[in-house]
Amino acid sequence: MKLDAPSLAPIIILGLTSAGAYLAGTRLGGLHRRELSRATMDVLGALGLAVVFLLGNLAVGTAAVLGLRAITGQFISVYVVSDATLPILSLVQAMIFHRWRERSK
Repeated sequence: MKLDAPSLAPIIILGLTSAGAYLAGTRLGGLHRRELSRATMDVLGALGLAVVFLLGNLAVGTAAVLGLRAITGQFISVYVVSDATLPILSLVQAMIFHRWRERSK
């Protein structure tokens, strides 16, 4: 992997916006610095949950395709399960589930 300006641009942009959000949050928004690590762990937990939802969605979709193949005798491609929106929708599922679980405590 080559470390040139186009490769580093997203990392630099992410770093700058994160630093700006940190400064704005702690100085203007009244956010506590000590809560940042807990918030980070919450997000990592939600991302792990998103992976679980993605794997579940892929498994259900693949099973549905294979079941339809068996029932109809028609060829249906498993590639229909690899839609680009599936990871995004799985993330939304995980975020909703994560917030639901947190609010139910």
